Amino acid sequence: MNANGNKKPKLTAEAAYENAHLVAQDLVERIRELLFDLPAPGNDEHPINWADVGSVNEVNNRLSSIVAFLDGSDE
Repeated sequence: MNANGNKKPKLTAEAAYENAHLVAQDLVERIRELLFDLPAPGNDEHPINWADVGSVNEVNNRLSSIVAFLDGSDE
């Protein structure tokens, strides 16, 4: 109970899922923005180097794991 004696409302699974789903959508959009902002080939101000390749490969590995989790193929 809180200070005024009222009970906290119970959160349903559906409401918690809806909130978590919205957060996931926001995270996907942020990932999209960040990927779009990565250096592009042919940009003389930021030539692509092997660290860039490694970074994108790491992103791909992590995203592949998420896809496998979501489609159930990681079992």
